[in-house]
Amino acid sequence: MSSRKFEKVCRELIRPISPTSNHLRCFQFSLLDQMTRPTSVHFALFYPPPPTTTPCGGDQSYSYEQARAVNSSRLLVLKKSLCETLASFYPFAGRIKDNSIECNDDGVPFYEAFAHKYRLKDLLRQPHVDIQILPTVDDQEGSIVHIPLLVQVTLFECGGITIGIRASHKIADLSTLCTLINAWAVTARGSPNCVDVPEFVAAAKFLPHPIPHVSPDSSNMIELFKPFLDNQRVTKIFVFDASTIVSLKSKVDWSFVPTPTRVEVVSATIWKCFMIASACTRTSSYLMYNVNIRKRLVPPLPNHCVGNVVATTTTCKGENDGSDLATLVTCIRKGLSDLILKYVDKSRQYEAILAIPRDSIKLGIEFLEKKIQLFINSWCVYQFYEVDFGWGKPSWVSPVEQPIKNLILLLDSRDGGIDAYVCLSEKEMAAFEHELVDLLAIGSAK
Repeated sequence: MSSRKFEKVCRELIRPISPTSNHLRCFQFSLLDQMTRPTSVHFALFYPPPPTTTPCGGDQSYSYEQARAVNSSRLLVLKKSLCETLASFYPFAGRIKDNSIECNDDGVPFYEAFAHKYRLKDLLRQPHVDIQILPTVDDQEGSIVHIPLLVQVTLFECGGITIGIRASHKIADLSTLCTLINAWAVTARGSPNCVDVPEFVAAAKFLPHPIPHVSPDSSNMIELFKPFLDNQRVTKIFVFDASTIVSLKSKVDWSFVPTPTRVEVVSATIWKCFMIASACTRTSSYLMYNVNIRKRLVPPLPNHCVGNVVATTTTCKGENDGSDLATLVTCIRKGLSDLILKYVDKSRQYEAILAIPRDSIKLGIEFLEKKIQLFINSWCVYQFYEVDFGWGKPSWVSPVEQPIKNLILLLDSRDGGIDAYVCLSEKEMAAFEHELVDLLAIGSAK
């Protein structure tokens, strides 16, 4: 509809409730933070209107002022609790400078926006969101690469809201961002004493110190990314419900792979259908995926350890290997086992960690050069649907942006299944969907 319109209405800076101590004013990046490209980690949480308003499916349409009025208590709670949360997560209220964050309490930009002629239902279960749900900085505010955290609350005519969160990848991987969001939600519900205090010291104990004047050389990757960002790609959401996943597990011989996980069997299924769609079942096929290694280190790091503690690994199905689920799950399990072995020997752990940024860049280039055919990134286990700020759990959680071909993103669904965001070329998507529907009798959301 041409009459639809999206606009940022106001902005304020949310600062920590108490000033950061002088001895904490400089947060130094680890080498893994330093070598991470200046991108962002982001997602959006969708919440229905307050119960006193007309449901999303009704005819009631609010103006911005009315939508803000029915959500006034929510906005107040979000800002007040974020202010309190930032006292513990103080680097997120600072500004990035070179290889560190100046923890100067400048504050987190908090935007309010309004989507004219939109209801929340217009966006639910859509792989592409056609309005700017995620926060971006205005030109006069400086560059997003210098701001650790951005928040945007978007109000809809029905009274529903989304909370869009964007964090700099220089300080946060997905685990870090989820730790912050969960702490924020717990504080909003009035239980700040139940929040896990973020661990800023643990990473420094285990991860190498930064090297002055060193940054990742991503010039090749930027050039190689261009074919993956063309318009000949399509993203669809495929829903693997809990019963489908149980059925998939039954097809895997547990004597070869004890207790296959939900993510393993869904990943194997997608890999199998992708190979058929791209006509490479009789050749070698490489799969790449990220692994949170906090619990893989010896001794392990806590889940609430702040920073980038992720490694990238690959696995291969050889040209003489079968493409049945049991074989592919075995390949995926082997890739994870090979990665874990690098961190079991504590005497060589430091050497393995030093190799992470080098290997990540190398594997990323191989993916863009199509030597690695598929990249599966799992966001499962992070419990997005448990993020309750005091008015209930989200109706939907979305990564919002999914621009790269051959990248698959897995998220837990609200009912215990897995949503798979699959981005392929138009030609491969048609064949992929046919194979998946034929194999499982499931369809895509869009």
